Amino acid sequence: MHAGPLVSVLVFAILLVPVHAAPADYARRAAALIEPYRESGLMSGTILVAKDGKPVFRQAYGLANREWNAKNTLDTHFRIGSLTKQFTAAAILQLVEAEKLSLDDPVARFYPEAPKAWDGVRVRHLLNHTSGIINYTALPDYLPAISRIERPARALVELVTGEALLFEPGARVEYSNTNYLLLGLAIEFASGEPYARYLAEHIFSPLGLKDTGYDDATAILPRRASGYRFGQGQWRNAAPMASSVAYAAGGLYSTVDDLLAWDEALFSGKVISEASRQKMFDDGGRGYGFGWYVGTAHGRTLWSHGGAVPGFLAMTDYYPSERLAVIVLANNENAPAQKMARELAALWFGFIETPDPIVLEDMILDRYAGTYRLGPRFFLDVRRDGGRLMVQGTGQPANAFVPESDRTFFSRVVDARITIDTEPDGRPNGLVLHQNGRDRIAPRIDPAEAARILAEPRRPPVEVSLDPARLSPHVGRYSLAPGLVLTVGLENGRLWAQATGEPRHILYAEDERAFFMKSVEAQITFEGDGVGRTTGLVLHRGGLDTPCPRIPESRPPPGRDGATRVKTETGSTARSSGVARRGDRD
Repeated sequence: MHAGPLVSVLVFAILLVPVHAAPADYARRAAALIEPYRESGLMSGTILVAKDGKPVFRQAYGLANREWNAKNTLDTHFRIGSLTKQFTAAAILQLVEAEKLSLDDPVARFYPEAPKAWDGVRVRHLLNHTSGIINYTALPDYLPAISRIERPARALVELVTGEALLFEPGARVEYSNTNYLLLGLAIEFASGEPYARYLAEHIFSPLGLKDTGYDDATAILPRRASGYRFGQGQWRNAAPMASSVAYAAGGLYSTVDDLLAWDEALFSGKVISEASRQKMFDDGGRGYGFGWYVGTAHGRTLWSHGGAVPGFLAMTDYYPSERLAVIVLANNENAPAQKMARELAALWFGFIETPDPIVLEDMILDRYAGTYRLGPRFFLDVRRDGGRLMVQGTGQPANAFVPESDRTFFSRVVDARITIDTEPDGRPNGLVLHQNGRDRIAPRIDPAEAARILAEPRRPPVEVSLDPARLSPHVGRYSLAPGLVLTVGLENGRLWAQATGEPRHILYAEDERAFFMKSVEAQITFEGDGVGRTTGLVLHRGGLDTPCPRIPESRPPPGRDGATRVKTETGSTARSSGVARRGDRD
């Protein structure tokens, strides 16, 4: 349920080439598929793939605690973020079956403080994210303030009761963690028990889920993984988050084995009736049921959900027609959990193939080693490692690139290619990074010059006051990458920026076109056509400049007090720039 920092992101595209892999060989091939992620440091956690309820691949990676060098094991406990929502939804359906709740109950029945504008919101609208209630984790001060303070669920809901609905209840899907805070209150109202106790007594205990529970950070929990993120060139502890903030939207911990047992119980009628299960996965064509995304992948129906809280990412995919479950839990915010899950399924279905790399002479690979300047303060350091190149962006872990030709190299982990540009005599003078549908040119630079540039102190930005009327031309939507949008809005006299699936970040003006952020280390420069129209922007982040053209006719309708309302679905997170990776939707 936690959203990541504002950066450019990319999407991994699986190469769908039927090879009809033999199931007996699956574990070996799955291990080989995940190995590049482990090697680059991206995968730290546990993975389980099961067919007909029986594991066919089950492996732990990395460290549960980096300070003590303690390894992750298959019984390590991980926070699962928004995977919690499927448990919350099941509990609601249990109470509906017991006639203690109705899907048509108004919010005011269990939350009397609900504003008049919420009169049309029903329980079913909360379950399938069609309520129109704003997402509290997308509030501008969520990361620096709200997420760090323990407070009851009602106090969290109060943070958004003064906000206008985004749309009429039932009109469309708009992912909002606030919906599931309210469902937690509904469970407590109908059952007379605290949310955590209800789940323990009516779901976890009856199903024998001994390694699943509500995560109280003050409690002693054996084998609890610590959460981490990779940033500024080193591993760091994840930002702290108060236990109560996630509540019924993302407050549980679990293991891959317990989550498999949960799948088997939920889909076999041990948790809710068949009629209730059908309601859970009836998305009405909108892509979200009750606590689950409903869609397709690899030509098959897919029920799925992701989870993200500080330091942790989770993904659960279930292909009902094949009874194939793929579960990924990670204690690393940089882990591409969704991408790995989809690749593991593609491998099972026979739709993914890793071609044999071309073998190049060491002399050629050594010639390409060096430093290349990709941005004003962003460099790619290239070195030979056996028969491949290791490429490391400024402040990022190194990734292996294998040869596709004598000058082109590919990395499946970050879905990127580099092509070395050479002089007629073979000496490299630069490279082109092909990533995210864009080509970036990086001339070769002396390593000492690169070090000097990085050592130069940065000028601290100075905020100036501007008339809000001079800011309005910048309001609109800008293309970060295919399918990813950076929305800029104006509220209370200030611009804000919000990438798909992330919180808003306030923009502070240096002049009419240059702005900086305080919540993350990033700047934005707006570009114009000379007659007052804003045509695009450049996102300056991590030493890299990312051009973002304006999307035509993109201004969304204004909300209350002139605020621009946009989609604030959380979970699709990104954590790095340059040779970057995509995070996961929760």
